[in-house]
Amino acid sequence: MSTRCIINFGIDDNVNAKVYRHSDGYPSAVLPDLQEFFEDVIKQTRDTRFDDPSYLAAKYVVWQAHEYAEKLNSRFERVPSEMLDFCGVGICQENPGDIEYEYFIDCGNMDATGRPQITHNAI
Repeated sequence: MSTRCIINFGIDDNVNAKVYRHSDGYPSAVLPDLQEFFEDVIKQTRDTRFDDPSYLAAKYVVWQAHEYAEKLNSRFERVPSEMLDFCGVGICQENPGDIEYEYFIDCGNMDATGRPQITHNAI
């Protein structure tokens, strides 16, 4: 069974965007993925939008969708698929009832590296 989670993007206690992740929602998977996402944002953009929850959430959905848009070939190797041929990440208005973890990306508070602070809790 998949470990589902919600990744909230906001400022202070205000949530501006909710992103649903269908699998690998436990902290040992999500936290490194978020750091990798932040690194890619720094490398690939002129304007990180680390201080803008809505734009940063949109960047995260695109990044995560790209990660999920892969197929296994006949040798069980991951190969790229069509850009829109993905599942596993989406946008929500409310938390689904079956999530196990909730994360908050605080775009109003940066850590020592200049990236948004991340907090999380088990549901």
